[in-house]
Amino acid sequence: MARTALEHALPAGWVDEVFEQHRQWQYTRELLFSTVVRLMMLVALGLRSSLHAAAREAEDPTVSLPALYDKVNRTEPALLRALVRGSAARLAPVMTAAGTVHPSLPGYALRVLNGNHLPGSDKRLKPLRALRGAALPGLPLVVYDPDTGLAVDLAAAEDAYADERTLARV
Repeated sequence: MARTALEHALPAGWVDEVFEQHRQWQYTRELLFSTVVRLMMLVALGLRSSLHAAAREAEDPTVSLPALYDKVNRTEPALLRALVRGSAARLAPVMTAAGTVHPSLPGYALRVLNGNHLPGSDKRLKPLRALRGAALPGLPLVVYDPDTGLAVDLAAAEDAYADERTLARV
């Protein structure tokens, strides 16, 4: 049910439009950004165990797995931010209409910041797990609105050693 709701709230055409408006150096050939988002959504919802599994079971594999991972690994932080902001703007009226918005502090816009250093995990490619110089996960700083239950902003850093104070100024 969550998958269907997200697919209707964030249609592929809108996701690709956000990509075109906010991309700086990324481009589209055969693999649309909406396809990447759809596959990642399956993983985030727990419907697939990994991006690899989601891509293997996709009904329309348009590119190779290395091309898919290349697109994911090179996603621009500004593009992610635009996607989060845009989706929050699209979903806020839905949350209000559903009656799920309850002000925690009337008269104030309460926000929760969550800066989480993602640990190195066994989800890395097996040959890279033992290498000290292997790519480390980045740092996301998510701005959460507890009144609507939505993530309303995101500051992402490609540097795994960035700190939250630096990102909070973005």
